[in-house]
Amino acid sequence: MWWRPVIAVVSRGPLPPIYGDGDGERAVLSLGRDRARVERMTSRARPVTLLMPEVAVPPMLPDERTTHNNALTLPTQVEALVAAPGRGVARSVLTFLKQQGISVRTSDDANSAFEEALMHPPDVILIDDRIAPAGGIELCQRLKSNVRTHFVPTIVLALGDLRSFRMRALSAGADAVFAPSTDPQERRTRLWALLRTRALYRRMERKQRSQGTEIVERRRWLAYLLHDLQGSVAALSANVDYMARFAPTPTDPRRQDFDEAVADARTVFDQLMHSVRTVLDFDRFESGRLSLERVPIRVAELTSEIIAELGENPALTGEVALQRPDNERTVSADPDLLRRVLVNLIMHCVRRGEGKTTVRVTNAEGGVVTWIGAPGSNPSSIEKREMFEPYAQLHEKPVGYGLGLALAQAVVHLHGGKIWLEDLPSGGVAFAFQLASAPPGDGDASASPGHAAGSSKGRAG
Repeated sequence: MWWRPVIAVVSRGPLPPIYGDGDGERAVLSLGRDRARVERMTSRARPVTLLMPEVAVPPMLPDERTTHNNALTLPTQVEALVAAPGRGVARSVLTFLKQQGISVRTSDDANSAFEEALMHPPDVILIDDRIAPAGGIELCQRLKSNVRTHFVPTIVLALGDLRSFRMRALSAGADAVFAPSTDPQERRTRLWALLRTRALYRRMERKQRSQGTEIVERRRWLAYLLHDLQGSVAALSANVDYMARFAPTPTDPRRQDFDEAVADARTVFDQLMHSVRTVLDFDRFESGRLSLERVPIRVAELTSEIIAELGENPALTGEVALQRPDNERTVSADPDLLRRVLVNLIMHCVRRGEGKTTVRVTNAEGGVVTWIGAPGSNPSSIEKREMFEPYAQLHEKPVGYGLGLALAQAVVHLHGGKIWLEDLPSGGVAFAFQLASAPPGDGDASASPGHAAGSSKGRAG
């Protein structure tokens, strides 16, 4: 058998021996499992000495494992503000900064320096302690107390090497203190370290502004989409109502299936419309555009209308019971938004409960309390804490988008009320919220069920 020339490389470290062809066409990495074969190969190989230089592998930064380029380079255009009592006093500092290629603005008193920094924040501020009227530490404290100049690197130029002065300057927020004993190399190193931090902060600030603009644009696009979806659902619902006028005769065997199909379509459209309006209302709340149209209204009467509408669905018939007082007070509330609160809380109890849902309306001191609960399992402490958080999915199989309870809390708070959770003694959870009574001057004519029913259908989200 003819053996091709083999190169044997032996390493002293943990790396196993490598045997390869002389022409480099292939290489065999042996882990020492077949020692006899390895010995036969190495015995016929021509001895070759290879020098394997040590290769320094640069450490990998965390961001190098991604496609983002977050390498921080030194800033090329830097502007400094020097606060000193006169150019003669600041001459040495100005010379030092110009040697670093930094453009300089000067100010000869603390007040003008503070205003200049607020109007045109520089990349770094250097303050001579002799600045009038109260000294450099006072100016540094003013700059660090303002949100606009808090993150601008500030260096205090001391007249001596007293440790007590350095401690006072650092307590005031100074990023560095240059004393007469600070050599030029240390000053240069500290200065550029602060400038790199300033450059990183500015880049992150620009990135946040850009991301904020993108979020606003996306939310606007989503709002347009939901409005279009709402109009499409309303059109489909109207078409179903129109088709229901052409139902088969009562004696037709297809009549039952036709009625069930129409009822199912109406239920789906109502649920979809409610979900779309919930998302739109919560988006308006987050952006500060959710306004109230208050009218005197009785919560129990509005709840009775909601229960009657839910009862049109055979699966919900008799699942919700209402307990109301004889002389219920009126509250000043937005009927559309209050309807959204009641529907979201009732449906949460219906879906998560293990029995009939009860709605109890009672008069309380200064207002009206609405209690909604159903027997079932008790939620954990984590679920209670996240119950009203937006987009929270508290179960493995969520039935909504995680905004119903968050919107309920937002609307109650927007009315000046309060909402809370209660544990049931037999197991389960209940929601309760309180709204203030309507002022005595408001009439009760608009608090009739007809008004609430008409207004609850009118808002298009």
